[in-house]
Amino acid sequence: MDTEPHATFGLEVIVSQGKSDTAWIENAISRGARAVHVRCQDVNVSWKNFEEQFTPVAAAGGVVINDRNEVLFIYRLDKWDLPKGKIEEGEAQDTAALREVEEECSIMPLELGALLMSTYHTYILHNQPILKSTAWYVMRYNGSTTPQPQLEEGITDVRWIASDKWDLVRANTYPSVVDVLEAIEHQRIV
Repeated sequence: MDTEPHATFGLEVIVSQGKSDTAWIENAISRGARAVHVRCQDVNVSWKNFEEQFTPVAAAGGVVINDRNEVLFIYRLDKWDLPKGKIEEGEAQDTAALREVEEECSIMPLELGALLMSTYHTYILHNQPILKSTAWYVMRYNGSTTPQPQLEEGITDVRWIASDKWDLVRANTYPSVVDVLEAIEHQRIV
């Protein structure tokens, strides 16, 4: 069986080797892969092996749309992002999504819509590998309050941005946010 990764148009295909898959994935990303597909015999076993290498963090956030069909973005850590945050113990994920958007952007009331999608991303925090899953909900805002950044969370800007201006966001954001934007466009939400 071939164990070397294969690169094609920003996609790397890796044949699963169990616990070493994470190292192969990190190597592919460091070489510029936009996506990594892992071929395996049993996806549940491979996912379990992958998950066991991380501390899980559950989060929820919102794709907030105003009456002009613009989406609310935040600017944090020198990147454009969507408002989101960790789910508190015992909190429902849709409740967490509403709370986080309200806290990070100082707007309410929000009308909660359907779950759009979930994304996963990894990062290192205090030398600990983290796997964050984020549930993204569509929300509507029909108020007139100007959003304000939650400075204590490192948010320096909150801005409504129309879909024809999303290149500004795409040029300086995370791959998981690009995935959410693609889902919004695909489902014609804005």
